[in-house]
Amino acid sequence: MGRFEGRVALITGAGKGIGSAVAKMLAQEGAAVIAADIDPSLAKQTEHDIRAAGQRAFAFQMDVSSFVDVNRVPRIAEEQFGQIPDLVVCNAGVQTFQTIEELTVEEWDRVFNVNARGTFLTMQMAAKAMRQAGVKGSIVTIGSIQGRLGSVYYANYSASKAAVISLTKSFALAYAPYGIRVNCVAPGAIQTELWERADREMAKIRGINPGEPTRERIAKIPLQRLGTPEDIASAVAMLLSDELGYVTGECLHVCGGDLML
Repeated sequence: MGRFEGRVALITGAGKGIGSAVAKMLAQEGAAVIAADIDPSLAKQTEHDIRAAGQRAFAFQMDVSSFVDVNRVPRIAEEQFGQIPDLVVCNAGVQTFQTIEELTVEEWDRVFNVNARGTFLTMQMAAKAMRQAGVKGSIVTIGSIQGRLGSVYYANYSASKAAVISLTKSFALAYAPYGIRVNCVAPGAIQTELWERADREMAKIRGINPGEPTRERIAKIPLQRLGTPEDIASAVAMLLSDELGYVTGECLHVCGGDLML
């Protein structure tokens, strides 16, 4: 019996990287998983991997910035698993790379539509559904330590993640009376496809060799390595679990000591 036996989990951006790792870990712990991703082939791959391990999953194509898409989730969950999600991970996110002077309104809106609006819509849908059903669930958002720090090269991303951290606190306050906990995990540098792209883009902007941004970043991390998607998944599972049932409105930095508050 895992920690999440008999529960249903929704993970957005579940097709790869952190989202896929979270989905698989929650499934291993007994949850029935709705693997949501804007790319249906990626969502299907996560579903396949979970089912191949003898666990329950359903792939759902979802644009987190779409009110209509997001609000289909309760019905989908009841059809597939007989109950609404009471474990929700708002992971879907995008990042672009420009200097502040080169940052366009279009790129600003694109990042905020997914990272901030998408997180808001997902939390709003999930918390409302839990409250109406009288379910005491748990929500975890995925922020970033950049939401605490700011950046010259991806100001839109940093600002959107600051919004995620703030939204987490607002929802935690609003839904604590109903026994619904809302917390945030803020990753540092994590070895994913997004990080590999970040390395290439940062190297291009700065006129240095690919790989050098990664080496510089690792040199500043006290634990002297990049994190893994599984590092983040473990933190998410801990915050979702009843073991931390007296924790809400918190932001846990999972970054190897890169940011200490």
